[in-house]
Amino acid sequence: MKQRTQSNSPQPLPHRSLRFRCCYFFELCSAVSSSFKVPLLLFLRALRFCEEMALFNDRSIDDHQILSISYEGAAPATQVDLWVHDPAIGALALDWDLSPDSHHLSRWYTESSRELFDHGKSTFISNGALLLRSSLHKKYNDSERFLLLGDRITNGDAKWGNTTPQFGEISFIDGYWEWLEDVLARNKDMLTSAKIYDAVFASLFTYVRNKNLIRSFCELWCPSTNSLHVPIGEVSISLWDLRLTGGLSIDGVFYDEAVPSARELTGVDKKNVPLLPSSCKYLFLAYRRIYCASETSNVTIHDWVKFWFKEEPRYKQPPARVQKKRLSEPRTSNNPTGFIGEKKPRSKDTEKVFDDLGVEKDVKEETNLAALLSCWLCVFVLPNKEVDQIRPGVFKVASMTAQGKRFSLAVPVLASIYHGLREITSSPNPSKCGAAFPIHYVYGWLGRYYDSYFLSDPTRLNCGARMVRLAGEKKAKHFSLQEACDLLKSITPSTLSLLALGKPQQGIVTDHGKHSDSWNDYIISLRSSYLILRRGNEHIVEPYNPHRFGRQFRFCQDIPGKLREEHSTGTLEAIYQLWESCTRLNTRAEFMIPSHSSEGLAAKEYVEWWEKSSSNFCKDKLACEKPNSPSAAPKRKNVITIPIVKSKLVTEVTPPLSKSKEKEVSKAVAKESEKVAAVKPRTPLSIPASKPKPIVLKASKPTGENKKRTAVVLSEESSSDKGDCHWKRLKKKAIDSYSRLKEKVTVFDLAKLDFNLDGVLDDLLDTSNHLELGNQFASDEREGSVNGPDPFDLALRSKHNFASGAIHLPSTSKPSISKPLMLGRAAPSTVTAFDTGSMINCGRLLAAKIYDSNVKSILGKTPFEKLTSLRPKLQVIYAEFSKLELDYSPLQTQVEKYIQNTTNYVSMRSNFASGMTSEAKERQLADVDTKRGQLMEELEQLDLKAKKLRESLEGIDAQRAQKQHVVSTLQAE
Repeated sequence: MKQRTQSNSPQPLPHRSLRFRCCYFFELCSAVSSSFKVPLLLFLRALRFCEEMALFNDRSIDDHQILSISYEGAAPATQVDLWVHDPAIGALALDWDLSPDSHHLSRWYTESSRELFDHGKSTFISNGALLLRSSLHKKYNDSERFLLLGDRITNGDAKWGNTTPQFGEISFIDGYWEWLEDVLARNKDMLTSAKIYDAVFASLFTYVRNKNLIRSFCELWCPSTNSLHVPIGEVSISLWDLRLTGGLSIDGVFYDEAVPSARELTGVDKKNVPLLPSSCKYLFLAYRRIYCASETSNVTIHDWVKFWFKEEPRYKQPPARVQKKRLSEPRTSNNPTGFIGEKKPRSKDTEKVFDDLGVEKDVKEETNLAALLSCWLCVFVLPNKEVDQIRPGVFKVASMTAQGKRFSLAVPVLASIYHGLREITSSPNPSKCGAAFPIHYVYGWLGRYYDSYFLSDPTRLNCGARMVRLAGEKKAKHFSLQEACDLLKSITPSTLSLLALGKPQQGIVTDHGKHSDSWNDYIISLRSSYLILRRGNEHIVEPYNPHRFGRQFRFCQDIPGKLREEHSTGTLEAIYQLWESCTRLNTRAEFMIPSHSSEGLAAKEYVEWWEKSSSNFCKDKLACEKPNSPSAAPKRKNVITIPIVKSKLVTEVTPPLSKSKEKEVSKAVAKESEKVAAVKPRTPLSIPASKPKPIVLKASKPTGENKKRTAVVLSEESSSDKGDCHWKRLKKKAIDSYSRLKEKVTVFDLAKLDFNLDGVLDDLLDTSNHLELGNQFASDEREGSVNGPDPFDLALRSKHNFASGAIHLPSTSKPSISKPLMLGRAAPSTVTAFDTGSMINCGRLLAAKIYDSNVKSILGKTPFEKLTSLRPKLQVIYAEFSKLELDYSPLQTQVEKYIQNTTNYVSMRSNFASGMTSEAKERQLADVDTKRGQLMEELEQLDLKAKKLRESLEGIDAQRAQKQHVVSTLQAE
């Protein structure tokens, strides 16, 4: 609340005329002699300070406590009144009795033998399952179908407006970037001590979005579970995600956004130490000045920045957004470079701001830092529906942070995100719901898990907040509404644990409160709890359910159950107890941390439960993956089926249909195509058509948002062997092994792929040459795969193809199978002569074909690294060719080209492997963090031992001195 008392007749005080007379006397004396100037100047400054002495008073209006801010002798109209709320932290905070065991378990994991669904192989496997437990949920296996915003829009119960609102997205603030660069250069050590340097640095840029992606994200978000519903299950934004993407600390002091009373603002404790930092009162005085000078009843962000920072602006507002497709990261940017130079001296105008407020010299830096942090908290960290205004309730937190106090920011930020998404997804008109929350952290989450942004080089900015990689205008990729929805649904289990910590081997971690900051935050993020946000008299409570998306922490996924108790708000004491339970450390609870190589799988019960409970909108056009079961597929007539075969593309075709059944076939084709994509989602291969042209069966034209595929391209071979014609084209002849080499399949640009081929060559016989290629998707930590051809055919491509960055693979069309020779009654002989030369030539050619086939087969099964060792054995084969008087030069040329190209490929792979991928960096950083925590613990133990040894040595020295004294006394006697 802000209240300004109106008065039409301000009464001037008598000492104002005294000041006027002194000024006149000062001018007169300085004209005569300069010796009067210094003492009179000091006298006038003291008189001005006496005249403008700040007054902070507590008073009540209708049983509500009010903080009044004014100056002695100032007009009553310049008085500013603010609502005061009870403090939750500080010397005047109430002393609550905290429950020691609320919402806590002694073990947060369970191990059991389960049937787990392997999405990569689309089969169930029996294995030990490591499951994450929850203290807030009870077992509940009923399959109540979830209702999403997308379902409500489909049913007509909700509707987007013509425009998608900002939802709290930050906008350009003139002067903020320059001010922030100055503050970062001056206060790096203090911000690092408060564990927010990276989080503050992240606000140095703009963050943009693709509106269709945000709309699709909201349509798939479930407010009852606080998670995103996709075909494979639930995924969500975790506390640990905010820790890594936004640099926000999880552990720390309770975020208490409330205006303090005058007693707390100006009081001191028994040791004469101020209850609050002195910078806090200067923030309120600055707020009062800007408020009184403003024509509106608020203080805007622009006015706040303009008041504190008087330097010349260097950055201009980025241009308006243009929604269009881009193939690469934009070359130019109006954002800062991120380089923080040395601190520079302030201008006289900036120094005058501190002088006018009466800020002491030793707290100028602290006050300047607190002023910027106030702006940062209101705009970037926790914006509300009045996104362009300064909230005086943040001054207390900002001033304490400016002294190095560490606050738990990830908890209220995630509560704000969950609450904002709940408002959007529950509204009949999401565009007009007025929700505002730090949505740029959602952008950062999408950029890490999905290929939705052009990511900058991770080495360009030395910042722990990984969202800076997608910062800058024009960095968001363009998607249509259907493309955005498909992208969100396409996430695979292998990509869920990109940000999870792990250990080289699975092991137990006990919460004793002495781990490193990273591990303490990780422990908190693994526990189910309630997230709290306190803004004045607004108390927000949101459930945090990490066991619903345990695969993001490498745990296996089980049925999550039902929340025992719903909380949406509560008293200050109640929400503080919930927050304390959420962030409590030293609980002695045990956590099983999976290894780096672990991949969270879904239990069979969860797959069946999700199939029944997931929303229709969630499963639309991309069905949930199920294991292949021949008995589960019902037999349909006149339907085109596309079975999955390793490294083959086989299509079974039924005879032509009548026009009356054309629509039915088209629908069946679409459904079967979706089933194939759901059973085994792979990176698609682009197969160019070769003459004769393939048959294209067009489906009925889709309408609205259900547009998908409109055509199915059939293979060039018929499933029937009868007749010379197949429908309306000539039957294609069998393709021999040499003609297959002429067909090409373009995969992807090699420069855009991260190679990850370790261990693949050992499985060539079992996987039909299945190549694993790292696909740069969301970040360069996603994994994809393509079905490759015979490795010999792959390497036969010229060296030019590797250098140009493209891999060409032969067609995977099914080769024709020759029928065995049928023996019957002997026909009359037509041989008139016994041609021994022809027979010998045929024998030679047959032997040559056998040698050729066997050589290629052996080479194809040999690991690339060992091919060069086969050259001596190949010389023996060539010698046999010479004995048969055959020209083996074509085979030798192909083999040598194959060996040379595979050698180049191995060299390229080793070069790519030498550049560590982001996922490997993450794991290495996690290992380093783990080792650092262990070393810190060992160091603390060594410090304790050293302390005990010092105390023991001091005791021995004292005993030695005492005994020496006794000896000297005896000697003297």
